[in-house]
Amino acid sequence: MEPQLKPKELASSNNQYRFINMRPGGNDTSLIMGIVKDPFERIKINDEIMSLYPSGSPNQIEQVGFVDFKPNSTELMMAGGEFCGNATRSAAYLALKGMPGQIRIKAGGVEDALIAGVTTDGESYAQMPIYSDPDRVQIDSSNPENNFVYMEGITQYVDWNTTQIKGKDEEEIKKIGMDIIRKNGLDTEPAAGVMFAKRTRKGIEITPVVYVKNSNTLFLETACGSGTTAVGMVLAKNSGNSIIEEPIIQPSGQTIKVSINFDGTRFNYAQIQGLVEILNMGTLIETDDGPIVIERIYTSQQLGQYLENGELLSAYNIIFGGPPYDEVFSYEEVATDFNEYQKDGTLFFARNKNGLIGFGAAVPLSKKKEIAEIAKQFGIPIESTQYMADLGVLSEWRRKSIAEVLVKERIKSFAKGTTVLMRTSESNTASQRLYKKLGFIQVTDQDREMQQEVRQKRTSGEFERDRRIFFKKIV
Repeated sequence: MEPQLKPKELASSNNQYRFINMRPGGNDTSLIMGIVKDPFERIKINDEIMSLYPSGSPNQIEQVGFVDFKPNSTELMMAGGEFCGNATRSAAYLALKGMPGQIRIKAGGVEDALIAGVTTDGESYAQMPIYSDPDRVQIDSSNPENNFVYMEGITQYVDWNTTQIKGKDEEEIKKIGMDIIRKNGLDTEPAAGVMFAKRTRKGIEITPVVYVKNSNTLFLETACGSGTTAVGMVLAKNSGNSIIEEPIIQPSGQTIKVSINFDGTRFNYAQIQGLVEILNMGTLIETDDGPIVIERIYTSQQLGQYLENGELLSAYNIIFGGPPYDEVFSYEEVATDFNEYQKDGTLFFARNKNGLIGFGAAVPLSKKKEIAEIAKQFGIPIESTQYMADLGVLSEWRRKSIAEVLVKERIKSFAKGTTVLMRTSESNTASQRLYKKLGFIQVTDQDREMQQEVRQKRTSGEFERDRRIFFKKIV
């Protein structure tokens, strides 16, 4: 299931930032909606996102960019001010909503707007900012088999000696790369990379190490667009001819194709092209206790990690184990409900760097037969109604707008004209205040309230009943 893309609705304000995480060729990239002009604020957001999607996690974020989808214009600014080809491809994919087409993007670190778009095969491409002068590709006099490639926004060093990194772990490879960057004085550039390149029977494989000065980040990247371009420019200059869609194998195992228009005397154009995948989207919330991310759960794999490690069951029983519910739930009950939310409905999780702190879920009302039967009696349209099935935030993280954002995120995913129905305990005044604040009204019919008796096991070990009431809103 792919997110419904509505760029004009995605904007940052105050201490909340909407984002979409992308995977262009394996180079996981977080794009914040809205340009943040302050470089120090961009770096802070960059660090917060990376702390929430750290190295070694399933969706490790390697770089953060900021995008503005203006009418007839798209602007991209990376956290460190550098140029990034894969982020440019990702921004084009979002601007075009994944549909074939072509636009121009004003990217940070580059003077002129760049051509970018989506092919009829669904691959996203971007023009790469290169200099026309072939002398911008220089032989390293101390290692003649290697090359310096000077590009707008970044300088790459193409190193064909991969024996020096063979058998090394990530930190060792990064250190070797950084030593090469420093040795050649490239650490003063806005961004610099070392592309360890190797020819194999399947094609050229690269291992990219990239350093960004302003954000002081050093990554062993899973894919690198500028590094792929640098290798392509070396190939073109050495052959004296253009190259077209030369596949360069990335560490992720995916391929990025590079095209270089070279007539023997000048480089006329460069482009990278490949698949782009949307991973998830959500909101970053900055709090006094650290950053929180609220993200949509699209796949069973995403949900599975929270079920398997016990985080979801623990949080669920902690949240509903206190007043006014005092309920207790089994693993089977929680797993069944949340698998339904993920498969048939809308599911968001809130977490900090230490783990899950909240959740919000909705399903079509038609999936809840008992509640749907009650709703019919109050004139609620079953087929066009979404039921807000679950909402919870750990007590220590309440009063930080998390519950409100969890509600708003779900509502944003519904089509215009949808009726939204929610249920809460008649004694849960905090929940009622929140939903009333967001425009919900209690469901009544003359002198009747829409209500339901719910039987659930309590923390005492006994099964008891309590009364729930309903609120609705049309979006």
